[in-house]
Amino acid sequence: MEEKVAALQRLQEIVDVLRGPNGCPWDRAQTLTHMSRYVEEEAFEVVDALEGSGGKPTPQLCEELGDLLMNVLLAAKISEDEGAFSIADVARGIAEKLVRRHPHVFADRPVSGVDEVLTNWNAIKAAEKAVTGGAAAGGTAGRPPSRLDGVPRSLPPLERAYELGRKAAKAGFDWPDPSGAFEKVSEELEEVRRALPGDRSRLEGELGDLLLAAVNLCRKLDVRPSAALRGALGRFCDRFRRVEERLPELEQATLDEMEAVWQAAKSVPPERGEDVP
Repeated sequence: MEEKVAALQRLQEIVDVLRGPNGCPWDRAQTLTHMSRYVEEEAFEVVDALEGSGGKPTPQLCEELGDLLMNVLLAAKISEDEGAFSIADVARGIAEKLVRRHPHVFADRPVSGVDEVLTNWNAIKAAEKAVTGGAAAGGTAGRPPSRLDGVPRSLPPLERAYELGRKAAKAGFDWPDPSGAFEKVSEELEEVRRALPGDRSRLEGELGDLLLAAVNLCRKLDVRPSAALRGALGRFCDRFRRVEERLPELEQATLDEMEAVWQAAKSVPPERGEDVP
């Protein structure tokens, strides 16, 4: 534990120096508005490292977690410099929350398994929101609380759609099985066909409904849509590169030639760890 505390303290000291009077001009110029972009970017780098590692604790994952941690400390330091909360407040807040939401660990309240843990967690979270009366992340100021509150608007659209669908499902607003979600996708696809060649605004709306229906189908089949799409993008890039290799003068090739090579490329397993541009 001493080693962990010492390492975290050294990192905090470095961040303090970078933000200090004789620190780095770039770090001193950053604001919390800037940090939203950097935290998001580093979080995605962590996700890439997690998925690229095949679930292994790789050196790359260690490095990306470090980058994310630095940005968390920097954001907290900027807040402290503005006379608000510090990293100590951040750490205290999450520590107290973890203790409150794990009574089966810290308050000797037995549980039967993971399902009961999640049920208790959600009940405690709801009680906390009721006491504070604060707007949850993703809530709407000036409007009554919604069961959809708590899903950040800044989430990537696929993830936000998935989480909103999951919240609605908890309230019973859901199909009993995947067949309803399949039918909804077919229904929305037909709506897109009917919108053609209509005005762009209507077409955009129908395509949005189709995407949302596809996300809900993923949810009903217990597949994360972002992971499914990342996998599809990886396969697309790998196969397209194979088409380029077979047809160097791609722009001069016919569509039939490209399709034949594409179909052949589909039978070749993708290269593991292939980067997606």
